[in-house]
Amino acid sequence: MDKIIGLHFDNHNFSLKGSLEWIPNTKKQKERHFKKFGKELKVNRSKYRIKDIYWEKEVERVKEPEGREYSYSFSHNHLIISNIEEDGVFYIMNDHKVGRMGQTFRYKFQIIDYHKTTNQSDYKIKLLDKTMSMIR
Repeated sequence: MDKIIGLHFDNHNFSLKGSLEWIPNTKKQKERHFKKFGKELKVNRSKYRIKDIYWEKEVERVKEPEGREYSYSFSHNHLIISNIEEDGVFYIMNDHKVGRMGQTFRYKFQIIDYHKTTNQSDYKIKLLDKTMSMIR
């Protein structure tokens, strides 16, 4: 994760670093998708939950005007990583929120020659895709 941050996220100030697990599609979702489109539903790569927290700092409170009084909301910048798949592909979700607004980006990376390289520090990592998956 630190290597990815150094290569692609060097100017970011994260409030949480952790790992994610994908929320699997339900049987009902799979059946409904097959009935509607006639093909199998792909593995979910948008809905997730935080599995482990590696590092976290205190969340900032943002003061926002609401009518005459001020209300407090929280801001965060999470960076969470998925497990590495058999072909060396892994995903990183960057969830950034300030007050009530924010967005989530999904990055897809691949480790080049994943099965040939045994030393993790020698991994060559390639960014395959960057997709905004949510806007608040």
